[in-house]
Amino acid sequence: MDFATLSDVTPLPQNDGPVTPVCSIAYTSTFIKSFDYLRALLKADERSERAFDLTTQCLKLNPANYTVWHFRRRCLIALSGDGDGDDGSGCGGGGTIDVDRIEKDLEWTDNLGGTNPKNYQLWYH
Repeated sequence: MDFATLSDVTPLPQNDGPVTPVCSIAYTSTFIKSFDYLRALLKADERSERAFDLTTQCLKLNPANYTVWHFRRRCLIALSGDGDGDDGSGCGGGGTIDVDRIEKDLEWTDNLGGTNPKNYQLWYH
């Protein structure tokens, strides 16, 4: 992912609370950067092409993240032309649907999770 497309976004670091965790997870720098930007776009509720691309990056790093799958679905709805999905249902507004885009996303999803049949987050998508 080219983080230059997010140069106008201020990353939002993970908040582990007021106390230093007893056992913190050793995330890679790419993981930290990707999810810091994701949190910022989630907070802004930005459903754009770059937000969709960032979900791709984040899911490659952690394909079992429910929040990323949900945000990806909302971006896909907004970008496919089927309403804005404001109700969070994923049903859209009944307009035209970019079937090719959705098919490509389902193919990508299948390729990402084909080796892990118990990734329930992926199958829900």
